[in-house]
Amino acid sequence: MPFPFHALGYSRNPFGALTDEEWTAVAILPQAICDVLPHGCRHVQVLGPKGAGKSTTLRKMAAELRAGRRRAVYEYLPEGQHYFSTNLHDVEIFCLDEVQRLNWWYLLRLVRWGGTQGRLILGSHRDLTKWFGWQRPFLTTFYLPDLITRDHWQKAITARLRYFAIKENPHTLSAEEIKQLYEKFGADMREGEYYLYEVWQKGIKDLRLTIDD
Repeated sequence: MPFPFHALGYSRNPFGALTDEEWTAVAILPQAICDVLPHGCRHVQVLGPKGAGKSTTLRKMAAELRAGRRRAVYEYLPEGQHYFSTNLHDVEIFCLDEVQRLNWWYLLRLVRWGGTQGRLILGSHRDLTKWFGWQRPFLTTFYLPDLITRDHWQKAITARLRYFAIKENPHTLSAEEIKQLYEKFGADMREGEYYLYEVWQKGIKDLRLTIDD
């Protein structure tokens, strides 16, 4: 028996867990971050709460930089780990995720490396500006929820649906449905994706989303 999402025109549930390759392929960067990406002299910190897409953003930034033949490395710090394990000897751009988990010694080492040898792109729940000292003029900070607009929701969802579509005209979401999702979930795109996973898993063609769902 085919899965409900097959009837909607997709090879799998577009909002299920992604491989690293899929994650990078469907990720969409806000325009403000795209604009700063080519400026090699600028460090970047991406701030925001859980679910706003910091990991997605850093992974995509690293992939875009590598596509441009830059030596960019991405590392994620799991909960309970207070050090990074990447050997920075041959790294040009270090994209480190969950930086607030570093102990002070590794954070100091990281910023010193950024001041003399490479570029830092950091994802964090906590603003790290004070650690940059004389490098502060070379640090650009983004608070990700400010960049998660309805237009960004539209682009992000469209990218996922296109990637997994197997029919010429698969079921998609209307502009009104995107508006409802944005109004309900705001910057918490992760919760929105969890909701859409259940919708596609059940083969529902009409969200009928209300604020109380």
